Amino acid sequence: MAILKWNLFVSMDLDLKVVEAENNSGAKRDCVIEEMSARLGVRAERGRKFATLTSLRVGGAIDWVVSPESEEAAASVIHALNEAGIAWRVLGAGSNVLADDHEHRYVVVNMREVKGAAAFEGERVSVSAGFSLPRLCVEAARRGLAGIEGLGGIPGTGGGALWMNAGAYGQEIGTVVETVRVAREGKVVEVPGGEVQWNYRHTSFREGELLLGATLRLSADEPEKIKERMEEAKRKRMTTQPHGSRSAGCFFKNPPGTDLSTGKMIDELGLKGARRGGAVVSPVHANFIVTEGAGATAADALALAEEIRERIRRERGIELEYEVELWSSGRARAEDFKTPPDETCDPKIEAQEKGDAAV
Repeated sequence: MAILKWNLFVSMDLDLKVVEAENNSGAKRDCVIEEMSARLGVRAERGRKFATLTSLRVGGAIDWVVSPESEEAAASVIHALNEAGIAWRVLGAGSNVLADDHEHRYVVVNMREVKGAAAFEGERVSVSAGFSLPRLCVEAARRGLAGIEGLGGIPGTGGGALWMNAGAYGQEIGTVVETVRVAREGKVVEVPGGEVQWNYRHTSFREGELLLGATLRLSADEPEKIKERMEEAKRKRMTTQPHGSRSAGCFFKNPPGTDLSTGKMIDELGLKGARRGGAVVSPVHANFIVTEGAGATAADALALAEEIRERIRRERGIELEYEVELWSSGRARAEDFKTPPDETCDPKIEAQEKGDAAV
């Protein structure tokens, strides 16, 4: 299975070897993607950049962006990519991702269009992975359904919230999940929520698993009371977080097993307002790194984040864990993907070679 995962997007030989091994060479890989796009009826684009797809507004070019519009299509896309040995990653709203500045030679499966209407039935709601989390919270509140109103200010999708067990103001999405729909061998499969480990900003889901949607079991309450709680949470966010800035939310997790606040520790080190290029520690909340200006880069943000980690390590003896996901390109070189002269890029021929029906 061709998956990419790094903890830090630094230049490593290991990163480059993974990219070399798991991505088919140039034109042949492109052929497979073009054939898959035509066969499954999904949009496949080139020329996109992470700088336009993530909330930090930084990051390099993307080889391919594939955008399914249904859970079934998304499951089929992942199965086809796995069968072809093509590396991929899943992107939702891009509100918790820092991708490096180089060209990313893998497929980004964009789940934003997998967002059919939320289906409410009694105290249950079924929602697809690309559905807006804030919108879901509002729609649930209008129906007098409580349990996720504290998450209404998290600018992500349902799938991203499930993946990291998003939480705020005493609520976590994992506590209300009845079932999760995942992609298995090209099919949509339901997994009971009780079989998933819902931890602090982490779950038992692993790279290579695609979350397609979920059914949540909420609880009845008066809509006005729910609305009041949402408004109170909004007031707190507006006064304690950098509203309107280019950020990815909290950059680091709070240290596990303690009552320590990472933001407070960073503040106590006098790092509010610290800058590296176009990246700045927010003067409003020290656990937010924001980017500013057209010249900001992912390297700026990572350099600043690593400086913070080093200071906390040296002065507090604590190893901070990233809450934001760091996506590496592997710093792949152009010459590693040159197309041999005898390779074709005719999707029909490629499909026949693979034993698939020509399109």
